[in-house]
Amino acid sequence: MNEKKVSIILPVYNGAEHVLDSIESIVNQTYDNWELIIVNDCSTDNTLEICQCIANNDSRIKVISNECNLKLPNTLNAGFREATGNYYTWTSDDNMYKPNAICKLVETLEKNPDAVMVYADYTNIDVDGNILGEGKLQEPEKIVVGNVCGACFLYTADVAKRVGEYDANLFLAEDYDYWMRIYRYGRVIHITDNLYLYRRHAGSLTETKKASIKEQTYRAIEKNFMSLYTDAKKHGLNHEFFDHIMVRAESHKDETLQMLLSIDCSYEKYLSHKLRKNNIQKNISDSLVYKIYRKMKGIRIR
Repeated sequence: MNEKKVSIILPVYNGAEHVLDSIESIVNQTYDNWELIIVNDCSTDNTLEICQCIANNDSRIKVISNECNLKLPNTLNAGFREATGNYYTWTSDDNMYKPNAICKLVETLEKNPDAVMVYADYTNIDVDGNILGEGKLQEPEKIVVGNVCGACFLYTADVAKRVGEYDANLFLAEDYDYWMRIYRYGRVIHITDNLYLYRRHAGSLTETKKASIKEQTYRAIEKNFMSLYTDAKKHGLNHEFFDHIMVRAESHKDETLQMLLSIDCSYEKYLSHKLRKNNIQKNISDSLVYKIYRKMKGIRIR
């Protein structure tokens, strides 16, 4: 099994506090045919020095630096342009793999040649590494209602070439957009093995950019709307998919209306049902639902 090479991209920016733990978790993998490409996005602390020191002692590790701060999507793209492996993944400078993670992910794809991606469950830890609880992810078809893939994943180099690069315009939702695009090209597998340590702390992007993440997630949904809707119908997830849109639609009434008018009348029936049953979720505005519903009724040609 070790004949297949795994390319791991590690984007780093001012991650000196935890980056050594992240790199060591890769060095300590039971699967040893990997390359680690660290991309420094103009860190202002000693992150680069830490990374270079480790790379000097392991030929599998390469460090490159952006000339200016490019943010995560462009930094990932810079790393993957250097990748030479059969399988691709990336991780964060504050998270860690469990020792058998890469081996288990590769094994899953090797046993399922029709699959293009696999992702695994994880453990939440705090800033000091104390366990907070287990992270259980949903099945792949639920991608129509959220980013189900988590932070521990592996996909084929072949599908990466077909999908293309991460979208620089979707910073903070670049991963969700990429998984939606991968989903079109083949089977995605979820394994329940717990293979990753996900660090939750106040300084992470997830915690500091919540409003921006919500905005960019809406943009990613808008970009992939038709393929998401097709998959939602296929798996009987229409209502969940529509809820997924509506909780992010308050600032995008016109865009939401245009998306909904591009499909059949099932959404009109959904809105009518929501209003009739007074069953609207707490974070969905009654007035927003009613306005969109009435506007749709007025625009539709009968």
